[in-house]
Amino acid sequence: MDEQYIWTFVVDYKGGTYASQFECSNLTDAVAQYNVTDPSGQGAVPLDTKPTLLDGLFGVFCSTGRSKDGALILANIIKTYS
Repeated sequence: MDEQYIWTFVVDYKGGTYASQFECSNLTDAVAQYNVTDPSGQGAVPLDTKPTLLDGLFGVFCSTGRSKDGALILANIIKTYS
């Protein structure tokens, strides 16, 4: 079985900041889980499925997206160990 990590999403959407966490073995699965659950409850999905690793940091990523109504979604994603 793959090692599980906690993936923390800090999402800026329409002036609000929303935080959520998912336990997954990899970043791709965490983003997929975020995208299908819309944890903000505000329609702040989907995020790009290929987040960018932030330069000089370990386990910290950035991703963007556009909601169905075209609003910008900006997410910081942090990998931690459970």
